[in-house]
Amino acid sequence: MDWLSPLLGGLGLGAIVKSGVDAILSKKSARQKIQYEEMREAYFGLLNALHKAAVEPSEKNSKEFALWQTRVQLFGSSEVAAAVQGIIDTNDGPRERTDQFFNQMIEYMRRDLQKYAA
Repeated sequence: MDWLSPLLGGLGLGAIVKSGVDAILSKKSARQKIQYEEMREAYFGLLNALHKAAVEPSEKNSKEFALWQTRVQLFGSSEVAAAVQGIIDTNDGPRERTDQFFNQMIEYMRRDLQKYAA
C-alpha cells in the first residue's frame, strides 16, 4: 500500500498540468478567433469601400477607403497591404497593372482567410 499515496499524488499533479495546458490552448484559440474576425472584417470593409469609391467617387468615399486601408495594415497580412498600395499607386496608370494588383489582393485575402479559418 506504500505505492498508493505516490500514485494518487501523481494523478493530482497530472490533472493540474492538464488544466494549465487546457487553459493556455483555450486562450490561444480565442486569440486566433478574434484575429480571424478582425482580419475578415477589415478585408470585407476594404472591398466594400473600394466598390463605393469606384462606383461613386467622392472625398467621403476616398476617406472611408483610407480608413479601411489602415485597418488592413493593422489586422491583415503585409502582402494584402502591399497589393492595396499597388492598386492606389497604379490607379492613374494602365488598367492592366491595377487589375494585376487587384487580383493579387484577392488571392492574398483568400489565402489569409483560409489559413486562419482552419
